Amino acid sequence: MPIQPNGRKFLVTVNRAAAKEGFRRIRKAASTREAAEALEKEIETALSAYGMWPVPANQDPLAEPLEAYRHADTQEYRQPRHRTGSLREAARIALETHWHGMRSAKSVEPCLWRMVYFLESLGKYDLDMITSADLHAYVKRLREAGNSPSFINQQLSHFHIVNTTAHKQTPPLCTIVLSVPREATRIVEKWWMRPEDQDRVSTWLRDPKSPYTDAMFADLIDFICYQGLRVEEALRLEERQFTGLNGKDPWLQPDGTKTVNAQNSIPVYPEAAEVAKRAILRARDNRWDKLFPITPRQAADRWGKVRAFLQVEDIPTATMKALRRTFAWYANDRGMPTATLQRVMRHRQISTTAGYLELIGGGDLSRSREYFRVEPAASEEPKGSNVGEIIKAYVATGASPEQVARFARELMV
Repeated sequence: MPIQPNGRKFLVTVNRAAAKEGFRRIRKAASTREAAEALEKEIETALSAYGMWPVPANQDPLAEPLEAYRHADTQEYRQPRHRTGSLREAARIALETHWHGMRSAKSVEPCLWRMVYFLESLGKYDLDMITSADLHAYVKRLREAGNSPSFINQQLSHFHIVNTTAHKQTPPLCTIVLSVPREATRIVEKWWMRPEDQDRVSTWLRDPKSPYTDAMFADLIDFICYQGLRVEEALRLEERQFTGLNGKDPWLQPDGTKTVNAQNSIPVYPEAAEVAKRAILRARDNRWDKLFPITPRQAADRWGKVRAFLQVEDIPTATMKALRRTFAWYANDRGMPTATLQRVMRHRQISTTAGYLELIGGGDLSRSREYFRVEPAASEEPKGSNVGEIIKAYVATGASPEQVARFARELMV
């Protein structure tokens, strides 16, 4: 908080959520602005190092310098012997709450701690000490290490989650939420499997004369396209997850872990039900536990052959994950509301679902064609199609019987 004039004096206010109890908000007055600035610096330094102000002579610091626990042969850091402030505490809380149970938690944790160690190496142990310049320094280090803009943005989003998590605590671990910079990324083509490409691939994989025949993998692709499961969910499918498959309204409970709603039951749609029945019979005949008993690595290898068949090897986004967009196209084309599609695809945010529809097109955009359709012009009525009405109108003009007869003969010509 900036220094404020208060009568003839200047009021210094320092907020530090990570300070010790009783020292999180300190307000003191100084006689001059220079004295106030010096006092503000003294208080901030004391709170950062000791968590209190003024500092007793026998008070131990909150943390040792980061260099004291840097490994001699690497740039990594070992765990410090003392608490280092609200930044580390907030990172721990975010891992235990926001990322708890997520598949991404294992990959997030090491990246998150590297970021914490870097900021601590700048002497920024508390979130309230971190400035935009510190984040720019972190971005610069990531760039120098050869990381892509998308990876850098991912790491910055991790910091934003830690920052907001800390701010929501009671009492809060920080007083502000920093504006996080973003790296400019190159726009890449977002591929998805069009229905006509799905038909081509399915025919190719099922053809006995094809150089590469794999009916099970064809069923896996079709099931994802018709049901909208994530790839890893489809690979874990078992017969027990289906209910009423031979009835009128079958259901499926996915074995999902990506979001809190990932295991919500969803209807099984007609085309997907037929594929599921074939897969279940195949699994029974071969005594398989799973309907598609291949690993993600094996699925990726087989998908590589499909990419070669479709000639999309050079498109990085032509992955099996894009098959869910085909399901979104089917659902949207048949009139499913976006809110319903969100529940079926089990997205946490409806904006994610909307992003699918923006890519594949649909709804209002499809109806826009109606404005440009030209209907064929109505053909003219042939002569004599209403002869009686024409003659009656001529008689009403007062024409004589001879004139009417002559007029009628002319109309018949």
